[in-house]
Amino acid sequence: MWRSILLLLLLTLLPPAAAEELPIEYFVRSGDYLDVSLSPSGKRLAARVRVDEKVAVAIIDRASGEVVGGMRTPSDDEIYNVFWVSDERLVFSYAEKRYGLDAPVGTGELYGVDYHGRNVELLAGVRASNARTGSKLGTKRDDYASFYLVDVLRDEEKYVLVVEYPWSKDGLAWMDNRVKFPVVSRLNVKTGRKKKVEVLPFRNAVPYSTRDGRILFTTYETEESYAASSYRESNDSEWQPLSDVFDFLDDEMSVVGLNEAGDAAFLRGRYGEEKYYTIFRLDFGARTFEPIFTDVDADIVDVLVDPDTGEIAAGKTMRGKPRYHYPQTDSATKKTHQQLARAFKGRTMDIVSRTRDGGELMVRVSSDVNPGEYYFFDNQKKNADFFWANMSWIDPRLLRPMILDEVVTDDGFSVPVRLTLPDTDGPAPLIVHPHGGPHGVADMWAFNGEVQLLVNRGFAVLQVNMRGSGNYGDRFMRAGYKEWGGKMIDDIAAATRWAMQNDAVDGNKVCAYGASYGAYASYMLAIREPQLLTCVAGYVGVYDLNMLYTKGDVPKSWGGEGFLERVIGRDKAQLDDFSPINHATKISANAMLIHGEADFRAPIEHAHAMRKALRKAGKDVEWIEIDQSGHGAFSMKSKLELYEGLLGFLDANLK
Repeated sequence: MWRSILLLLLLTLLPPAAAEELPIEYFVRSGDYLDVSLSPSGKRLAARVRVDEKVAVAIIDRASGEVVGGMRTPSDDEIYNVFWVSDERLVFSYAEKRYGLDAPVGTGELYGVDYHGRNVELLAGVRASNARTGSKLGTKRDDYASFYLVDVLRDEEKYVLVVEYPWSKDGLAWMDNRVKFPVVSRLNVKTGRKKKVEVLPFRNAVPYSTRDGRILFTTYETEESYAASSYRESNDSEWQPLSDVFDFLDDEMSVVGLNEAGDAAFLRGRYGEEKYYTIFRLDFGARTFEPIFTDVDADIVDVLVDPDTGEIAAGKTMRGKPRYHYPQTDSATKKTHQQLARAFKGRTMDIVSRTRDGGELMVRVSSDVNPGEYYFFDNQKKNADFFWANMSWIDPRLLRPMILDEVVTDDGFSVPVRLTLPDTDGPAPLIVHPHGGPHGVADMWAFNGEVQLLVNRGFAVLQVNMRGSGNYGDRFMRAGYKEWGGKMIDDIAAATRWAMQNDAVDGNKVCAYGASYGAYASYMLAIREPQLLTCVAGYVGVYDLNMLYTKGDVPKSWGGEGFLERVIGRDKAQLDDFSPINHATKISANAMLIHGEADFRAPIEHAHAMRKALRKAGKDVEWIEIDQSGHGAFSMKSKLELYEGLLGFLDANLK
């Protein structure tokens, strides 16, 4: 351990490394430690680790530092998440590669395992066999449903509370489309026996329990794709919409948790003129409802819960670098968080795990040039010991910081932008890089391997949180509804002009590149502002908005069609006008299209239609179709094919 700490200290004292072109793999390999959690007593820790492109779990003894157990999969599946039920037993789930998506998707199956890796048991899920674990699982009926943990039930080491989402049949295939009502059950973590507690009367509902397992709140999705919440006084009471019980509440508020006493709930809702999302405390007895955090300039994106009381001890916003917010009431957890935030000032600090008594914490620290470091923190001695640095194969001195700023639009919106500049002698070509989503998604001040790869190759990279993005309040997000090809593109164009004024940027060499909505926005920018761009590249993009209603998995999901109607609308004339396939003749930039052949989020028909339109307009287009790849590169093979092709295209057009 001390050798690793000494290495880090030496790196901070050495002069900056000279610019050096690093292998693509350095930037697109996932971090070695994906997450780390302490057992209830702190005797052991569970770490999800990536080895040879597979994710396994290592159980490490704290005293000796030795690996004493764990779990790995014999297939291409990954271990998706892990929860300590006791010091001896864990519950975990798999993620598997599915047709249409490169990244593994949670299977909705729950397994139990002893810390040393023995006594593996399929507890609930569709595959009641030993094919995945190699253990004798016994005979159980297959559950055509997805299971998720609701509560560990700290006072009962044999049981957990789970929610089950039954699947529906689509032809010959089963789908987890959330159109059936979910079931809450008590699950034995050794035998897998279930005892049904109740069926929730809301589709796609997330239940919230008290410490003793009572379900008093649930947040769910309406058919129109809005969030809604209901409350009841006890398990025997009728469910009621929040606004019926508390007439001062908004039904669209969502629950984030209950306190340990069960007499207060914490709700996420809109606050102030900009309608930033903050956390409110609802006291059932006093019938008071007050915001915990009011001095916010962005949405509260994370909260810290006091493990003893269940009360909120801290919150975090990320308009730029992280800001931490605290309630007026004092608690030991609040004071500890304040101490750690001061100790790691200028970086993002998250308490990711703790012992049951709160005596020891696992802390993760990160930044725009730090992929993440883990520390043990002794809450009694008040000292932190270094545990691990992710992506240790990259010299941090070769990474480049983000410049944070905001561009004010003509109609008064302040659009957050991030500009990352390479270490080059002269002005650098610019890559305009809109994010995907687009709603509810934002480019944060954080390490981004794709951005650092492009910067390492000598390109400046501009990230734009155009209206419609998440994180900046409900008013900002809703301003992007039905403006996919309109004012959202105006925001990106304004940000591009802002970046071109920087002396370190070559304004004559600009390319737009993005994935999913980012690909759509890149092409719409090339259409609406042709004078700005030398080239344009789209990856797994949507290019025909009408097609979103007929192709892909969004319209098949619960609330999916309602979501589309809200964000892009049904106006045929506008959908046609905002579809890149109808404006290929306006594109003067050199064009590239990259798509996965098995993408079912944005099916490859989008890319075929865009290529056909460009060819009809007499324009050449570079084309890469990635075999057996879905919506976003995940495997190293897909990533290399994507970035080798993209970098070759950018070099040819901008260097």
